[in-house]
Amino acid sequence: MAFGFDRIGLLIGDPALAVTGVMVTLDVSLGCISEAQAKGCNVIVAHHPLIWDPVKRLVAGSSVEDRVMACIRAGISVIAAHTNWDCAPGGINDVLASLLGLEGVTAFGSSNPQSRLKLTVFVPAEGRDRLVDALSAAGAGVIGNYVRCAFWGSGVGTFRPVAGASPVIGSVGSVQEVTEDRVEMMLEESAAPAVLAALRAAHPYEEPAFDLVAVRGNAGQPAGRIGVLPSPLSAAEFLAVLNDRLQTRTEMWVPRAGGPISRVAVTGGAASDEWAAARAAGADAFVTGEVPHHLGMVASDAGMMIAASGHFATEHPGMMRMADLLSVGVPVHRYEPEPGVEGRPLI
Repeated sequence: MAFGFDRIGLLIGDPALAVTGVMVTLDVSLGCISEAQAKGCNVIVAHHPLIWDPVKRLVAGSSVEDRVMACIRAGISVIAAHTNWDCAPGGINDVLASLLGLEGVTAFGSSNPQSRLKLTVFVPAEGRDRLVDALSAAGAGVIGNYVRCAFWGSGVGTFRPVAGASPVIGSVGSVQEVTEDRVEMMLEESAAPAVLAALRAAHPYEEPAFDLVAVRGNAGQPAGRIGVLPSPLSAAEFLAVLNDRLQTRTEMWVPRAGGPISRVAVTGGAASDEWAAARAAGADAFVTGEVPHHLGMVASDAGMMIAASGHFATEHPGMMRMADLLSVGVPVHRYEPEPGVEGRPLI
């Protein structure tokens, strides 16, 4: 789901590293690296990629290079989950929408178009469920918030094994007719190698019959979220909700003829350009992290209330959610810096 310009995944470290502990953070600061080392965490999962532009040399005295070298010296690997975590169900923007109490939340806005394929495979009825389970485990059958999505229908398959074949059904030289199920499942192109390997391993036939075709027009998973407040609010009331729920100080541009706020769109971080998409989706207000002053004027002149609640305040809660997801069954230690440390407010 990550946008093409992004820098996600393992940015520093050995893929074969044995993980002893994980620190989850919005930014890989020097303070974060020091705290991870003190807590015995040899992996940092961050929202913002530590390495964005190509690093042409590693020389002390530059902020990025200093942090890269500190990770290497400490034996700490860095993994970034950036726009993919913005877009993902349950990620940054779903958490933000939940904090504001939005109901009936759906996705809107920019997305990374994804190459999707449709797999069609023919299998004897008794082997269908086992095959669908195996394909699902390998990554097929994911549609939005649903997994193991498949369609099947019955028909008759026919074949004649020739010399050298080892048929599961029938014998060499004889024409066979078998009741089979046609199974169809969607998958991302990146999952195709794993899915095809699972197909061959789980299918009862020596030579499975299948098709794998490209599907056009898949816009991908949008980053933004839009939903409805439990009850309409005035601009002043909505500003108070933002500051209370996000523990922040919000700057807001309000249209001159602005009415009650009911339908709200959110995209955390530096996503002010999404205000037009929010307006097109029917939002009365758009909440993001940062808004240039001139853009706030443009949005309000166009009739859209736009709010800048801070990059940290709109994205940090989503990383707390990431920590919760990664910490199932293991101890969790919450770290809050002293006031003013690392330029971050407490939340």
